[in-house]
Parts: sequence; structure tokens; C-alpha cells
Amino acid sequence: MAAEKSDDPIEAMLSSQASDPEHPPGTPANPVETPAEQPPSEEKPPSEKPKREAREPRSPPLRPPTHSEAHLEVRPIGTPLGLRELAALHKRTWKMLNVQEKRVHVLLWPLAIHFGLYSVGQGSERRRPPLIGAFWARCLADAPLTLGHLYPAQLFKGMLASEVFEFGGMVIDPNYQGKGLVKMMSDTARLFVFSRRPKLLITNPIEPLYEMYKQLGLKTVGREPVEHPHAFNVKVWLMYGRFDEMSKPYFM
Repeated sequence: MAAEKSDDPIEAMLSSQASDPEHPPGTPANPVETPAEQPPSEEKPPSEKPKREAREPRSPPLRPPTHSEAHLEVRPIGTPLGLRELAALHKRTWKMLNVQEKRVHVLLWPLAIHFGLYSVGQGSERRRPPLIGAFWARCLADAPLTLGHLYPAQLFKGMLASEVFEFGGMVIDPNYQGKGLVKMMSDTARLFVFSRRPKLLITNPIEPLYEMYKQLGLKTVGREPVEHPHAFNVKVWLMYGRFDEMSKPYFM
């Protein structure tokens, strides 16, 4: 006897799934592949970053400059050897001029800042270059002026000792045949003045160097040179300059 059909739709659905051999109970009609059932994808290994090759430095290491011919360089003098070379240059130069310095003048050398002009030749960077010119600068706060007592006292009124500088000891090797020595020496002196900016500059050049100092803007005390008290057979000019007046033509 055939079973009577049920009017319950849920029961009818369950009975229809049970009679379907391709879709057993508990299996969806349109099954979806789970991630576990999907074929494994071929994963590529992470690409390794290429190693950077060592680069050469963009610029070569610093080396002393090389020159094709002899040239002049300004260097400070402060070693015992440098001071001995300076003394020898003074003796050699003053001897040709029949000038002899007194010992008291040389004793003040260690209290000054010495500038030396050296002739550096081709390929001689490793050898000690010869000293061909020099001068010194000294502050009144460190040592007395060489000829300060010969200047009018009004010139120093209202100034501190640290504001007064003296130039001296300018010497040039008479056997030097090169060019540009006097210009480099005057440029070096001018740059020193601009860097220290003393209110008053005192100097006592010998007669052959008078014109060079005059080009720096220095003025003269008196109309004639005077006998140098610390050197025999030599006359010097009493010169001075104020920084605010000397620097006006050069400020840019």
C-alpha cells in the first residue's frame, strides 16, 4: 500500500534529498570547493634584494697641491728652527745694508706673531723650502712698542693696549730673483689687519720700504726718517694708521 503523501514542505524536502543518490543528506546541491580542496598554488620564493656593490669614492683623497713651477707661500714661524732661519735671514740682509741689530730688539721676537714667505719649488713639497721674506705683528698688551716713545702721546689717547698693534721686522732676501714677493707681503699684512682690526697700527719701516707701507694707507709722523735706537746705521720712518680710515677703500 503506497504511503500517503505528507503536506509538510520540510518533510517533503528531506525525503526528496534522501531519494537522490547524487546528493546524499547533509550535502549541498551546489558544493563549493573548500580552501583545503583547492589545488595548492605554486608560491614563488621571495625575491632576494641584489647586494649593492661597493662604490668607489666620488672624489680622491685630499693631497698636497702640486705646482708646475716655483711659487710663494705664507706660513707662520713659531718653531726654534724657524726662528733660527729668520735670524739668519736678518743677518744676511742687514749685513748687505751695513746694519747691526741690538740684542734688545731680538729679545722681543718670541712675543710677536711671525709671518714667513717661503719659496716652494716644483717637487719640493717634502723638503723644507727656503725663507725669503718675513715680518711680525705684535700687540701693545704683550710687549712695548719698539719706538712708541717717539710718537705724540695724543695719538694713543682713549685707547686700550689691546687695541694697538705694531708691525715690524720686515725683511726680504736680496738674492731672491722671483716676482710677486712685495705684493704678497703687503697683501698678507693687509689681511692680518682686517682680521684683527686694531684701532691703531704702528710701524717703523726702513727707507727702502717706505713706499710699500704708504700704499697700505699709513700716515707719517714728521717729515724725515729718524735714527733707529735698536739698530746701528739705519733710519726708519715713524708711521701709523687707524683701521677705520685704512679699511674704507676695501670694504665691499
